[in-house]
Amino acid sequence: MGGRRLRKPVERPIDVSAAQEEALEDQAGGEEEEDAQELAELDEEATDAELATGEPEPDRAPSELAAKLRAVTSGARDVEQAPPPWRRAAGAPVPETGVDLAVDAARGLRLRNPVLTASGTFGQGVEYAELIDVARLGAFVNKGTTIRARLGNPQYRIAETASGILNSIGLENPGAAEVARKYGKAWGALGVPVIVNVAGHAVEDYVAVVRAMTGTPGVVAWELNVSCPNVEGGMLFGCDPFLAAEVTRAVKAETDLPVIVKLTPNAPDVVAVARAVEEAGADALTAINTVLGMRIDVARRRPALGAGSGGLSGPAIRPIAVHLTYQVAQAVSIPIIGAGGITSAQDALEFLMAGASAVQVGTATFADPEAPLKVLAGLAAYVRAERLGSIREIIGCALPPRAMESDAAID
Repeated sequence: MGGRRLRKPVERPIDVSAAQEEALEDQAGGEEEEDAQELAELDEEATDAELATGEPEPDRAPSELAAKLRAVTSGARDVEQAPPPWRRAAGAPVPETGVDLAVDAARGLRLRNPVLTASGTFGQGVEYAELIDVARLGAFVNKGTTIRARLGNPQYRIAETASGILNSIGLENPGAAEVARKYGKAWGALGVPVIVNVAGHAVEDYVAVVRAMTGTPGVVAWELNVSCPNVEGGMLFGCDPFLAAEVTRAVKAETDLPVIVKLTPNAPDVVAVARAVEEAGADALTAINTVLGMRIDVARRRPALGAGSGGLSGPAIRPIAVHLTYQVAQAVSIPIIGAGGITSAQDALEFLMAGASAVQVGTATFADPEAPLKVLAGLAAYVRAERLGSIREIIGCALPPRAMESDAAID
């Protein structure tokens, strides 16, 4: 039997200087070569010549395993090479055409529409660009980014629940400098604003991430994930108004871009934290992050997640998120981005009427990558059906009259 060589994984980035379709074809071609060599290596009787070429010798039939794998991957390539459905309709009008959906998602940040994607559910954006027209989004928020690379938490990291999921990813990412290097050019070519989700365990960590990624193409704002424990006291930044304000103030001193603080529902007083970060200079708030939860694997008699507890997301937390958005909107004058269990335009409208200026679609994209665009289309349909001049007319309309009058006076 020929010797089996260990191959170093080859990363094949998309060439964003070419058309996206051409770049994806080039990438697929490189992956096809790798697949061919893997098939040869899986054949237990592969010769050295076959390992070098990735193809069986003419006079020898492949093993049963290799034949089955070759058939499967061949069919998969046919599917991959077919253009995604949204590309086939390139140039055709989209549902939101002609509808005024523009919103101020933060001070100094006006977006074409109020539909964003949530951090941790949309990768780095480029992955979903192969599935949907991401340029239609108001913006997307990238995966949580730390100053140094992180491997994340032990498995299992995700557990399903009756109406959502628990996750304990542990901020796995390659580090700020690598994120900027690897995705910056692609972000600049996607045609959609990028909001970088910043995480850390010390105030200096947040500042360092912003410093390392300043000037990255496509980036229009920073979203501070204050659901991280402070290394000195162990308390989540977002649970203490003083700590939350401290990290907000430090990042504001480092950047000219809008700073958005993502509130944790696990804080004893979410409204107090919201007020503190507004006073410290925050340009917007995201309400809310995941809710702490746990599942037990009864067969193993152990927690289902490797880290024990995790963050609950999905429809189960939407009433909590709407409630907190409603409360915070009456306490601050900066824009709020609503997040938590949004799966439809109806859900998004609840947040907007509760005082949010924009929304983030998160967990829903796991089941349906087109969920954010369906929410967008639904909002456009609502504006038309209600004969509104713009989506902005319904922002905060469910708030008590006193809060609405106060907001009008500030405007």
